Formats: sequence, C-alpha cells, structure tokens
Amino acid sequence: MIIALLLIIPLLASLILFSGKLGAQSKNFAFATSWLVFGISLIGGFYLAFTNENILLFNRHFITYLDVDLLLEIDTVSIILVVLTTLLTPIIIASTEKKDNRNHSFYALIMLMEMALIGVFTASEMILFYIFWELALIPIFFITAFWGGENSRKITFKFFIYTIVGSLFMLVGILYVYTRTALPHSFSFESFYQVQLSYNEQIWVFLAFFAAFAIKIPLFPFHSWQAETYNTSPVQGTMLMAGIMLKMGLYGIFRFLLPLCPDVVANGSLIFLPFILFGVIYGAVIAINQPNLKKLIAFASLSHVGIIALGLLSGNKHGIDGAILQMFSHGVNVVGFFLCYQMIVSRTATDKISDLGGIAMQAPRFAVVFMLVVLANVALPLTNSFVGEFLILLGIFSFSPVLAILAGLTIIIGAVYMLKMFQKVMLGKPTKNTLGFQDLTTAELMLFVPIIICILLVGIYPSFVLQMLETVGR
Repeated sequence: MIIALLLIIPLLASLILFSGKLGAQSKNFAFATSWLVFGISLIGGFYLAFTNENILLFNRHFITYLDVDLLLEIDTVSIILVVLTTLLTPIIIASTEKKDNRNHSFYALIMLMEMALIGVFTASEMILFYIFWELALIPIFFITAFWGGENSRKITFKFFIYTIVGSLFMLVGILYVYTRTALPHSFSFESFYQVQLSYNEQIWVFLAFFAAFAIKIPLFPFHSWQAETYNTSPVQGTMLMAGIMLKMGLYGIFRFLLPLCPDVVANGSLIFLPFILFGVIYGAVIAINQPNLKKLIAFASLSHVGIIALGLLSGNKHGIDGAILQMFSHGVNVVGFFLCYQMIVSRTATDKISDLGGIAMQAPRFAVVFMLVVLANVALPLTNSFVGEFLILLGIFSFSPVLAILAGLTIIIGAVYMLKMFQKVMLGKPTKNTLGFQDLTTAELMLFVPIIICILLVGIYPSFVLQMLETVGR
C-alpha cells in the first residue's frame, strides 16, 4: 500500500497539474502534495527501521508473453533514496520563482519526475526498472529545453542523445542476462541475481550496464554533457539532476553491477578504480579555476560523485555503506548549494565570482547558512558528508592504500576551492552588485531548515542509518 501511494499520488498530481485547471494555485498544490508523499516515505522508512522487513506491493503479470511482472519492493537502500527524493522535491518546488503562463506544466513535470524516480528506486523487475529509468528522462528534458537559458534546446538534445545511447546498451545487457535466467525465464531481480555468468560474460554485461550508469552519474570521460546542461538548465532542473537523478546511476551500480559481475568488480578494480579516481581529481582541479558559481558546483559534484562510485566499486563493506550514506548526503548538500546560488543570483543578477563579495556583512543569516552548506560539502567532522567519505576512504584503503591517499587528497583540494570561493563571495568589501544585498526572509530561511537538519543530524548521529544497513538485507 505504501509503495502504491508513493507512485500514484505524484502521478495523479501531475495529471491534475497538466490539465491547467488549478491556475495560480498550481505551485501550492504541487508543494502540498509533495510534502504528503514525503510523509508517506517517512512511514515506510520507520517501518523498515523497526521491523527489518521489506515492503512488497504486489506481483502481477502485465506483459504475459514475456513473463514481465509488476513487482515493486522497498528495502533499506531503496528507502534512503526514496526519502531523499521526496524530501528534496517540495524544497525544489518551493524555491521556484514565477516563470510564465506555463507554470502548471512546470510543476506537473516535477511531480512526474518524482514518480519516475521513486519507480526506479522501488522496481524489483528489470523491464519495469528500465521503463522508469527512461521515463525519468522525459520531464527533465522538457524542463531544461523549455525553461532553460541560451541554447537550451541544443544542449538538452545532446544530453538526451547521451543518455539514450547509454540506456540502449543497458537494455542489451538486460535482455542478454534474461536469456541466461532459469526456465521459465524471468525479469525479476532475484532471477537475475541467481544467474552464474562466466568471467567473459561478466565483462560484457559490466560494460553494457556501466555505460548507462557512468553517463547518468556522470563519470569521466562521460561527463561532457554535465557542465553545459547544468549551466543552461533552470536552477530547479539542475537541483533535480544533481540532487536526485544522478543517484540513479550510483544505485544501478549497487543494485546490478555488484551482484551480477562480482568477479569483474573484484579483479578489474586495478583498471577502473584508478580511471574513476582520475575523474575525481580532474573535477576537483577544474573546479578551482571556475569563474562562475554554477560551473564550480557542477565540477565539484563531478568530483564528489566519483568518490561515491569508488566506494561502491571497492567491493568493501565499509566503502559500500559509506557510498550509500553519501548518496543521501550529497543530494542534500548540492541542493542546499544551489539554493544559495539561486538567492545570490536573484539578488545580484550575476554568478561571476569576481563580481561578488562583502555579502556576509550585509546578510549575516545567509552567511551562516551558506557557510554551513560549504562546510558540509568539504566533509567537515560533525557534518553529514564526513561520515560517508570517511567510510568510503576506509573501504578504498582496504583495497589499495595508494588509491585511498590520492582520493583523500581530492577532499583537501575540495576544501581549498570551496573556502576560496566562500572568501571571495561572502567576505571582503561589497561590490556594486552586492551593495544592499538583502538577508534571508523567513520563508527563504524555512527552505534551508530541512537541509540544515539533515546536515547536522546525519553528521552527529549517523548510526541510525548505518544500523539499518547492518540489519536489513540488501
């Protein structure tokens, strides 16, 4: 029942919003509905935490010829990402400024994307997973293409082609593994997990799935769509991509590559872990010299998600647990960062770092919030990212101390460019763009409350999530 509500409510809300009948009330309706979905996801989370059971909706045939089932299930990893999705969606909606007479369609697309993302994280059947995976691309395509900035349609089309090609590789991998399942063939995750693939088969299956996941995350060198798409997309679209959508690829690595290709993950680590680490270092180094806030956040995110991928593919329990926790923390932190970015741009009409400065003396509340978000992004102890990145580094160290040391250096580099950016934007003398910078209103401050709670709660008391990862089967 819980999974049904998580999918049906945002879908119905999307259809109602698309009708255009709510008019000026579209935002309020989407906001209220998204908080309702969040409340339901919390019920599911508490149910899992205190019963240590999976929540299974039902199992019904909907394509009889292929023996495809409508199979939806929530476990610990799923609920962490579902809660992340349902928490960030109302924040993203509330942050939306008036756009045009198509506002209702904008909110409808956000609700549709929420439904698709929840579907990705709860599907327990491969074709159903693939349907939700592709469906999640459609709303963000239209959000970026129609509400984006300069050259938005051209850039969005490039992003669309990238992700579609990757998804087709994954579909080939899905169909191949399906033919190897026991008779009668099944697309259920459980049937896929029971398939024994040879090492050569694992290599090809790994490459097929990894192509889709690496593009979606993105990982170097499949990242070329990211910076320009983030830059042209409206802030809310960028929040959806950076905060939630890229977790689809990380979730896919955990859910499919680790169980389907264990030998490749174990034996191929010396090949792909250094390659991913190079992307982590590349993103951090490029971020240092970015003149614009939005591109700095984009390359910082490229570096951070690379660290998460390293933790997952380390094959080590500490690394995997840290990566799962860091998926949640990164989503919260990057959305908090983009909220700060939006408020800076709306007040100064620029995101060029050299044109900013002196904001802290005029807006002390905003300065405190921004500083907390920055510290969370640099993994300061007692913030949410510290726990996840510490466990990831511990997991990588168990595999290769050299790789762990190099990965740790990127965290230091991250602190350099983040604190350098904070100094230039918030401290010093006000510029002509920042003179009269208005401090946070009460409504704006409330947007940050869930972000701040998550940063501090997970940083101070991470054992609640870690205990769930211990006690509930994945």
